[in-house]
Amino acid sequence: MKFRETQVIVFANQKGGCGKTSSLVSTAAAFAASGYSVCVVDTDPQCDSTGNLGVDPDAMIRQRRYTLADAYLSKVPAAQIAVTPEDRFGGLISVVPGHRALSSVEIRLEREVFGLLVHNGISEDSMEELRHEHRFRLRASLDSLRGRFDVVLIDTPPNLGFLMTSALVAADWCVIPTFPSGYDLKALQVITRTVEKIRKSYNPGLSLAGVLLGNYDRKAILDKEIHVALCKRFTPALVFATTIGRSVRFRESTERGITIFEHPDAKEQAANCAALVKEMINRGAKGAFGATLNPFPGTELVEQVIDSGLEDVETVNG
Repeated sequence: MKFRETQVIVFANQKGGCGKTSSLVSTAAAFAASGYSVCVVDTDPQCDSTGNLGVDPDAMIRQRRYTLADAYLSKVPAAQIAVTPEDRFGGLISVVPGHRALSSVEIRLEREVFGLLVHNGISEDSMEELRHEHRFRLRASLDSLRGRFDVVLIDTPPNLGFLMTSALVAADWCVIPTFPSGYDLKALQVITRTVEKIRKSYNPGLSLAGVLLGNYDRKAILDKEIHVALCKRFTPALVFATTIGRSVRFRESTERGITIFEHPDAKEQAANCAALVKEMINRGAKGAFGATLNPFPGTELVEQVIDSGLEDVETVNG
């Protein structure tokens, strides 16, 4: 292992169309290209990261193999679910595949709670204890990956429901991808508050790795102003210096079912993603990522910043 301990990083934003899955898959590829072992965990019922990494969720079912839904419904350890496409990245990237059945997980778990209420007459306290255990099932499943991989990256659905909550409960770090637009910046305020609430209620070890600005046009004055304003409002410690540039190569990679590192004409974009991973490692927490420069900031700073509002960013964005 390249790190002293496995690092579990969730990419989270309740807003769709913010480059979350593309950023996660590119980050996974960048880690693997640098020799780090990576496991991608797909909690999104759309399964985009699963498919992008060459795994067919329906084929898993036909082959009577597990998907991530089994981690929630049957407490299957993620190590028993993970598959490794051997023909890509020398086997350094594995996938815990999602499945559309994830969309019904919350309902099925809640039926379990009410079933016990009806048939066993359990108390309200016992019902809440069971719901609490449900929120931690993903974390318990992913514990089986610790010590096996350098990095575990969790993709999440575009909403603040049960699957997002369980992913934040399971993670050590949170990366928030966003685009330089007014809608995205308002969504940023919501997700950072959510991260703080999860940290306080369920996962005190969760920290914000940083806000990642994607779809970034380096020639656009507005995009530069938004990046500067974000750094000013959230402090540079909470915003990655590396931005993900706007490029058709990312869309082409998605359409072809490959990563940006496997696209023959995307050397510049691959170098961009490699720079992001280098920054993540350099900013990693001492004692966890090893001998690195500066620790990731805790979410306490986020809460302080949010309380002061986003007026500067909103002013720049019009």
